[in-house]
Amino acid sequence: MKLGLAYHGGPPPAQLLDLLERAGLPAGALRAAVGPALVDVGEVTWLLAPGADVLEACVRGALDAGIAGKDLLLELAPPVHELLDLRVCNDVLVYATPEPAAGASHRGRPRVATRYPRVTRRHFSVTGRQVELVAFDAAALAPGLGIADGVVELRSRLLGDDGGASAGRPAGLHVREDVAACSARLVAGRAARALGGERLAELLDRLRASLEER
Repeated sequence: MKLGLAYHGGPPPAQLLDLLERAGLPAGALRAAVGPALVDVGEVTWLLAPGADVLEACVRGALDAGIAGKDLLLELAPPVHELLDLRVCNDVLVYATPEPAAGASHRGRPRVATRYPRVTRRHFSVTGRQVELVAFDAAALAPGLGIADGVVELRSRLLGDDGGASAGRPAGLHVREDVAACSARLVAGRAARALGGERLAELLDRLRASLEER
């Protein structure tokens, strides 16, 4: 079986690996793995790669299944089947601005920096608001540079566990509204789901049972 796991520069989250191991998957070898990489463990080959690559491999039928964040699924809208919410790596996409909201009183179209332009545009359009999108990977830094009035980003990248700025995160950003709840999701491409239905069904059963053990 070939499985993909989104890699974001550090070791995969322990809570996710614990869940996979409870489901009988050989995920222990990934605790010390450095991606991007292909990691062979017995009958399972793991692709440790950026989430967009994991999803592309699923779309092309190169993987039986992949695990990626809901934020990427919302932004990229890849043609994959979302099979299971793994209920780990929980986060929230939020809209945040400095205090007071920079430019809010005089700017008709606030500038919003984000790595999620599609999600951001959809969120504001629902309520009839128009924004000027600023594509910026380090979105949280954009207001400090004066190139954005606010940001749409994962809460974990903006705030520490105590709800305030922590090491490596800018101070002064305040969450104004939630955009979308996110967590790790198990997905499969159309071809893999059609050809490997029995294997995927077994994997789903094991993961569901693993979730119930928590």
